[in-house]
Amino acid sequence: MKTLLMLALLCVFYITSVGQKSKIKFGKIDESDLKMQVYEPDTSAVAVILFEQGKSEIKYDQSNGWKLLFTKHQRIKILKQEGVSYADFQIGLSSNKNNSEEVNGLKAVTFNLEDGKVVKTELDKKDVHLEEVNKYYQLQSFSLPNVKAGSVIDVVYTIDCKAFFRNMRPWRFQHSIPTVFSEYEVQIPEYFRFRKFALGFESFTLAEETTVSDKVTLMSKSRVSNGSFSGVKTEFSSDLVTFNSARYHFIAENVPDFKEEAFTSTVDNYIQQVQFELQYVQFPGDKLYSYAESWESINKELSDDEDFGKIVFGPVKFLQEETDALIARAGSNREKVEILLSHVRANYKFNDLRRIYSKGLRSVLKDKNGNVADINFLLAGYLRSAGFDVKPVVLSTRENGAFIFPTVTGFDYVALICDVDGNKVLLDAANKYNGINELPFECLNGKGLIVGNTNPEWVELMEIGNSTANYIATLNVEPDGKLSGSVGVARNGYSAQAFRNKVDQFSSVEKFTEDFAKDNQDWDIALHEINGLNCLEPRVVEKMELSVGNKSIFAGDKIYVSPIIFNTMDENPFKLKERKYPVDFGFTFKENEMIVLNVPEGYVVDELPEATKAGLPDSKAVFMFSANKIGEKQIHITTSLTINKPVMLAEDYVNLKELFNMIIEKQNQQIVLKKI
Repeated sequence: MKTLLMLALLCVFYITSVGQKSKIKFGKIDESDLKMQVYEPDTSAVAVILFEQGKSEIKYDQSNGWKLLFTKHQRIKILKQEGVSYADFQIGLSSNKNNSEEVNGLKAVTFNLEDGKVVKTELDKKDVHLEEVNKYYQLQSFSLPNVKAGSVIDVVYTIDCKAFFRNMRPWRFQHSIPTVFSEYEVQIPEYFRFRKFALGFESFTLAEETTVSDKVTLMSKSRVSNGSFSGVKTEFSSDLVTFNSARYHFIAENVPDFKEEAFTSTVDNYIQQVQFELQYVQFPGDKLYSYAESWESINKELSDDEDFGKIVFGPVKFLQEETDALIARAGSNREKVEILLSHVRANYKFNDLRRIYSKGLRSVLKDKNGNVADINFLLAGYLRSAGFDVKPVVLSTRENGAFIFPTVTGFDYVALICDVDGNKVLLDAANKYNGINELPFECLNGKGLIVGNTNPEWVELMEIGNSTANYIATLNVEPDGKLSGSVGVARNGYSAQAFRNKVDQFSSVEKFTEDFAKDNQDWDIALHEINGLNCLEPRVVEKMELSVGNKSIFAGDKIYVSPIIFNTMDENPFKLKERKYPVDFGFTFKENEMIVLNVPEGYVVDELPEATKAGLPDSKAVFMFSANKIGEKQIHITTSLTINKPVMLAEDYVNLKELFNMIIEKQNQQIVLKKI
C-alpha cells in the first residue's frame, strides 16, 4: 500500500509540475531566472532555453476557409556574453503569387536585473524587418534590445500559414543550447490526413495521440422573396458541423544541447524533433485530393517542369555549331567530355546559389553566369549536342539535410550523369575543383535521384569516389639535431579536391606557400612546388626541400627524434564520452606515410617504437605503424590509416575514438639515437 501511495503521489507531482510549466505566460517572469548565473546540468552552456511551447492547428475561418496556424512561445536565459546571439531571430515564410504566410501577434521583451529591480525592454516594431529572398520565400528577422549576459528574453508569435497546409513546421525539442522544457501540440481535423515522423536520440517525457471532438459553425446567407410588394430580403443561417480531430501532444524535459563534433553531416538529421507530412485532404461528399508525393510523381513532375525537364531535355540545335568546333580535335569520348566540361567552367561563372530550377540556356549564354542548375543544364546541352546520353541528378547537400519522405522541396542541388563509352559518370561544372565522376564534398549525402528515366533510379553518392594521400620523405638527422631533406605529397580524389579548394582561398600559389611558411615557423623551406592544380588532372603533387627544427631533442649522448612531420594530429577529433549519431567521413580514404631517416655519423639506433596494427571489426578502419632498421645507418618508418566505410554507426564510436588515441600516441613516439 505504501508503494502504491508513493507512486500515486509521484504521478500527481509529475502532472502538477508539467501543468505548471505548460501554464507559463508571456511576460510573467520569475526573478530566480534572472538571478541564475549558471545552468547546473551543463556549466559550460552560454545560454539555456528555459521554456518553449508550440502549437500547430488547422482551423476554419469564415472569410478564408480552412487555414493552418502555428504559435510559438520561447523563453531563453543568456548566461554568457557568447550567448547574446540567441537573441537574434529569423522566421521563414512561404509565399507565391496568390498568397504569403504572415507573422501576427509578435511580442518580444528583454528582462534584466538592475540594482535589484526587474527592468523590461520591449522590441520596437520598427526593428522587425521583412526580406523577400525569392518569389517563394520571405524572411522576417529581428533582434531583441538590451541583451547581455544575465538577460532573459521572452518571445511569442503566431504564423498565419493560410492554405500552406504542406508547410507544417517541424518542432525541434533539441538545440545548440540545453532545453529545460519543450512542449508541442498538433491538432488536425479528420478531413486532413498527415503522416508523423520522429527523429533524434533523446527520449520524450510525453508522446501521445488522442482523438478529440471538434466543431465549426458555417454561416451562410441567401436572398429570399416573401411574395409581397416589399421584394426580396436577405436571410442568414448557420450550420453547426461536428467532427473529430487528431491531437498529438509531445513534451521533452532537460534535453541536452546537441554536441556537434568532427565528421558530422547535417545536425538537423539527428536532433530530437517531430515532422508532419500532408498525405491527402477529403471533405464529406467531395473527392480525395492527394498530396502524398512518390518518387514516381517527382520524377514526372521534374521531367515535365518548364524550368527543369523542358530545359535540360529541350532543343539544343543552337549549340551544335559551337560544340562541333570545340570537340573537333578530340581523340576519345572522354576527351570530348573533358573539353566541354572545361569550356563551361572557364566561360560561365557559378553564382554560389544552390537551385534545381534554371532560367534557361539562352539566358545563361547571355549572362555568362547562373546558379548550379543553370551551369549544369548548359553543360548538358553541350553534351547532348555532342551525342551523349545525359540526365540530371537531384540531391540534397549535407547542409540541407537528408530527405525523410518524397518531396521535391527536399532537393537543393542538381548534377549530371552521363554515359561515356558504357560507363555512367557524374559531372558538375559549377564547382571547378572536382574531377570527372566526382562531386563536391557537400554533395556526398545519401542518394541522388536520376530524373528522366521511365522509372525513378538512384545513385549512391557516397560510393562514387574515394581519397588517397601518400606522403614520402627522405630526412637526414643533422649534427645540430634538425631534420633536413625532401618531402613529396601525392593527393588523389577528395584529398586533391580539398587541397585545391584550400589553395584557391589565396590569390596565387605563391601566396599560399608564403602563408604555409608562416604557419610552420620551425620549418626552413628552401623549395615548395605544387603541380596538378588543374581540376581534371587525377592528382596534385606537392614537393618541398626543407629543414625542420622542432622534431628532435638532445639529451646527453642521445638524440630523441619524432620523425612524423606531416599529417600529424595534435588532438583526437572524437571527444565525446558518448556519441548517439553516426560518424560521417563522406568517403573512403587511405593515407600513407613513408619516411627514410638517415642516422648521422657517430650515432647508432638505440631504440625504435614497436610495430602496431589495429582496427575496427570487419576492417571498417585499419591503422598500421612500423619502424625498421635498415643496416646501421637507415630507418624506414611507415604508417597508414584506411577508412573503408564512409559512415559508421554510433556503436562504433568508442572503438573509433580509441583507435585515434592510438594513432596520436604512435605519432608522438620517438626514435632514440645513441652516440658511439
